[in-house]
Amino acid sequence: MIYDAIIIGGGPAGLMAANQFEKEKINFLLLEKNEKCGKKLLLTGGRRCNVTNHLSVRDFIDTLTFKHKRFLYPALETFGSQQVISFFDAQGLELVLENDFKYFPKTEKSLSVLEALTKDIKDHHIKYNQSVKEIHKKGMLYRVIAKEDEYFAKNVIVATGSNSFPSTGSSGDGLVFAKYLGINYFEFSPAETHVYSNQIKDEFIELQGVSLVQKTVKIKQLKKSYKGDLLFTHFGLSGPVIMHLAEFIDQDIKLNHQSIIEFSFVDMNFEQLMEKISSHNDKQLHKVLEMYATKRIVEVLLKYLNIESKKIIEIKKKDLNKVCQLFTAFEVVIDKVEDKEKAYVNKGGIDTKALDPKSMQVKASKGLYFIGEVTDLHGPIGGYNITIALSTGYLSAQHIIHNR
Repeated sequence: MIYDAIIIGGGPAGLMAANQFEKEKINFLLLEKNEKCGKKLLLTGGRRCNVTNHLSVRDFIDTLTFKHKRFLYPALETFGSQQVISFFDAQGLELVLENDFKYFPKTEKSLSVLEALTKDIKDHHIKYNQSVKEIHKKGMLYRVIAKEDEYFAKNVIVATGSNSFPSTGSSGDGLVFAKYLGINYFEFSPAETHVYSNQIKDEFIELQGVSLVQKTVKIKQLKKSYKGDLLFTHFGLSGPVIMHLAEFIDQDIKLNHQSIIEFSFVDMNFEQLMEKISSHNDKQLHKVLEMYATKRIVEVLLKYLNIESKKIIEIKKKDLNKVCQLFTAFEVVIDKVEDKEKAYVNKGGIDTKALDPKSMQVKASKGLYFIGEVTDLHGPIGGYNITIALSTGYLSAQHIIHNR
């Protein structure tokens, strides 16, 4: 049988494309390497699945950090956040807004998202345990070779994801296909993940579990910064602001062998904190500091400085300077970024210069498409990456439908 289209990969991007084909009665087949679709999707958002966010197309794209982000305009203007919400509503799944930004399923279960994406796809349109090994162009057709069978189609959509969490089936297969077909790509590397710090483990382990809200974190050598929540862990640092900066911290480490980041424990600068402290000369130092930071933070930092808490008027000026410096410009040496196999999101993938932004079709290979995380498109946590997957999946399918 010759199919109109074959989709390789049953994540959100591939399933969105399949939904469009099903509606238009396209003769298609989805090949999934696992025994079921959406294994990685089920893990997202703490198994709650942050599907999308409330941003306009312009604001969505402005938030992205890669240089070629304007590539996404056609996809998001065709099928952006509002269209994503409408799609799931039509599938019987209500998405609810949380913290005026993120949309989650009302059920608070990622399984509900997967069920909404698969409910209309007929069983005979999906083949499981089909690990694709090669893709060949044969005249006007594509030959797709799987582990135990081969298939032919006029169009092929590659939706194999990146190589984060390979146990879910996301193992970077798309780049193997691209290499064989002569399509340019970038190796995957971690983008949204945790970071490791021997300094935290050795000197500030007592801060494990401490969270800081809406702090600006600076990467000193790269002069990059971002604001968000931060969490001290037993191995280093995590939290939204760290995950957002992880790809740049990784770059910094590759350039300088380590990365130094800086942030403040208090919502003021050195001079402001010194002024606050100096205005309470008759009070104990720790009592004043606890007005602006938690008791635990104060205890750990004063212990690190080996400064005894007594009346401020009795403390040497140089020691007060050390206190203000540590509390307002805390520097952490980052030694390592979590491996790409364990990252929540990786950057890299198919070079967007090889793709038509209006269709996701390979410019040099008519009928071949790459969508979702297998492409060099990624965003921070907050529903960006699933939106990109759904959007590019929709765009590729519509292009095939309109040109059949």
